[in-house]
Amino acid sequence: MLPLKRVRAVMRKELRLLLRDRFYLFMALILPVITLIIMGYGLTYDVKGLPLGVVDLDQSAESRRFVETFTVSGYFRDVMRAWSADALDRAMEAGRIRVGLVIPPGFARVLDRGEPAEAQIFIDASFSTRAEIARGYAEAIVAHFSHERLLALAERAPGGTPTLAGLDVTTRIWFNPTLESKNFMVPGLLVISLLFWGPLLVTLSVAREKETGAILNIQTAPVARWEYVTGKLVPYATMSFISFLLLVLASVVLFQVPLKGSVGLLLMAALVFVVAMTGLGLLVSILARTQVAALLLTGTIVMAVGLFYSGWVSPVSTLDEAGRAVSRLLPTADFMTLVRGVFLKGLGFSAYRGTLLTLSTYAVVFVFLSVVGFKKRRR
Repeated sequence: MLPLKRVRAVMRKELRLLLRDRFYLFMALILPVITLIIMGYGLTYDVKGLPLGVVDLDQSAESRRFVETFTVSGYFRDVMRAWSADALDRAMEAGRIRVGLVIPPGFARVLDRGEPAEAQIFIDASFSTRAEIARGYAEAIVAHFSHERLLALAERAPGGTPTLAGLDVTTRIWFNPTLESKNFMVPGLLVISLLFWGPLLVTLSVAREKETGAILNIQTAPVARWEYVTGKLVPYATMSFISFLLLVLASVVLFQVPLKGSVGLLLMAALVFVVAMTGLGLLVSILARTQVAALLLTGTIVMAVGLFYSGWVSPVSTLDEAGRAVSRLLPTADFMTLVRGVFLKGLGFSAYRGTLLTLSTYAVVFVFLSVVGFKKRRR
């Protein structure tokens, strides 16, 4: 019985420690539930609600019914109407739409003659797997529309045999015409690598200083708060940036991923992003008491929000309003859009001025909060 008594004694001690420490209770009971909720909504492989842009130059009842066939399916969401294909081009480059539908004038008139009416569908293949699925959905919708029209003609001419050549729809794949998965996965992995390692390394450094007591020397030394934060941030941000350069080189040389856009824009955005994420890691490590707590918090924030709401696997545009709001907590989704736009779409500064400003805002906010959160002690 003595061993059991000793086991119970250890158990009682651990339970008292757990119940006394609210942070550990939070980590053990609440954080897993929060993580499940965030990941459950953010990690989805369903292809639904793809943003659709429409150019309807016919403006007939038949053309409107054709567009409605896309939207009522649930797979496409009508978010934009334009009067030229060029407007769709710009919207797709900016990532506002994933699919474009162009209906030429005379669409209904050609259908009424029983001839094949032309239309064009453009699909953004920067997400290659989703582009393949979207193409399959679009082809199925076109076939369904043709079948429904054939049935309608049969009802109008019950004694005859209606003829209908169907629709002549041309589907074009943009930005990744070969639909190679590496062309969209590898640029995304560049972002994910920067997302993880910079914050984790600086978190380990500050938390280790706290546990060893070295932080007390800094808190009482004649070093301003901004000086400490800057001194901590620069080395780790520099290492992350050098790592990014090596990753870009490996992507182009080893994986043969085309880098079509502005290299200068890519490097500038990467530098701002690593400052932002290193600042976030520094902020978490300053607020957390122990190394374990800092690592758990940083890992949870980075994985639950940064990874699953980054647009790496699922476009942010396909998320609901709550999901898009969560994606704004970190700059990952903006940087992911920029990196893929530079690699696959060949875009430059003119397309991403606003994104650069957004990334800079995140960097300033995270670094400022780190400076404010670092507490000095009087000597």
